[in-house]
Amino acid sequence: MFIDSHCHLDFPEFQARLPEVLANMAACKVTHALCISVDIPDFPKVRKLAEDHAHLYASVGVHPDYEDTPEPSFEFLLEEAKHPKIVAIGETGLDYYRMGDRSYESMEWQRDRFRTHIRAAVASKKPLIIHTRSSSVDTLKILKEE
Repeated sequence: MFIDSHCHLDFPEFQARLPEVLANMAACKVTHALCISVDIPDFPKVRKLAEDHAHLYASVGVHPDYEDTPEPSFEFLLEEAKHPKIVAIGETGLDYYRMGDRSYESMEWQRDRFRTHIRAAVASKKPLIIHTRSSSVDTLKILKEE
């Protein structure tokens, strides 16, 4: 028995091949999978995958690479976390890798978003799925603060 703890079956490249991908998972004894949310506009697709397939589950959250997307509120994350197929909050965190020549201060939106997700995970008592890249010091600092 295997569990895929992090997949993105809602991504466009899997849409036409979803039955094949699910069959391959079964053939390889992958009995369960966690479909990870990366932004709010696509979250309904992630949740629907989990609703439509008994062996799929989902998270709710916004990835730090998605700067130009609606911000999830604490209330939104908490409400969605009540769904029986939503088993985690995230993917969230900090990613300074693509910061380029932007200042550290200009990344405050990532730190604010990360804090919102942490608070929702604590309040909902759900695991937090963390993405961290070139930002481990701040990631650990914020986790300790929250």
